[in-house]
Parts: sequence; structure tokens; C-alpha cells
Amino acid sequence: MKKYAININAINKTAWNGIVITDNAINQMIFLINSSTNNKGIRLKIKKSGCAGFRYIMELVKYSDCTQDNDAEEVTFFYKNILIYIFSKDMPLLEGLKIDFITKNVNKVFKFYNNKLEKFCGCGESFSINFNSYQHNKE
Repeated sequence: MKKYAININAINKTAWNGIVITDNAINQMIFLINSSTNNKGIRLKIKKSGCAGFRYIMELVKYSDCTQDNDAEEVTFFYKNILIYIFSKDMPLLEGLKIDFITKNVNKVFKFYNNKLEKFCGCGESFSINFNSYQHNKE
């Protein structure tokens, strides 16, 4: 298996294409943020996990979680009145991501779409990334 190091220093943050969040996902995020007065926003990140390699993580950011140390590692921006936190190292992997909130029968879930993904595992929880879509250096 080839290993790649993504060169995040080569990314021009002003040229980052960002993410897209559907209205259904925005409404659900606002609902979740408003469920507690301690909630401040949403953190998006990628974690090594599962049989295919990675998985998306979305978590609530609480006011009590915010420290000066985190600010240097994260990019923070508003997306339609939702405060979004993304670690700078995850930005290349999240670029172009579309987040939706879907209802199928009794299940309600956030769904992540990214055309840079190479394959999913059988359960659909983890994925591998087509690193040829990114600027990278071989380790």
C-alpha cells in the first residue's frame, strides 16, 4: 500500500473551494446546536478508521471546548449562520465535500458525498481516498 503525505503548506487557503451543506443538513445542524446553550458550532474532520481507511467525523463544538491552542490548528468560518471548525490538516480531504441530511424509512442520517473518494468498505462507514486528486509527496 502506497503512503502519501499531503502537503497542506502548498494549499492557498483563499483558493480553497470549501464544502456544500444542503438545506436539510443545515436545519438539522441548527437543531443540534440549539439543543444546548453550551453548543457553539460544528467540527468536521477525517479520522483513520475502518477497513477502507478513513471516516468522516462531525461533532458539536462546545464553548467550554474552545481554547487558544485549538485556534492555531483550526480554520473557523460561518456557513449560513453555522460556525464550522475544520483542522487545517483535513482541509484538502474535505474540499468539495457535500453534506446532506436524509430520511429513509425510520432512519435519519447525515450523508457525505465526495467525488474524490476511491472506494467504500462493505458497510459504507469508511472509505479510501484517491490521493492522485491532491498535491502530495510520496513518503
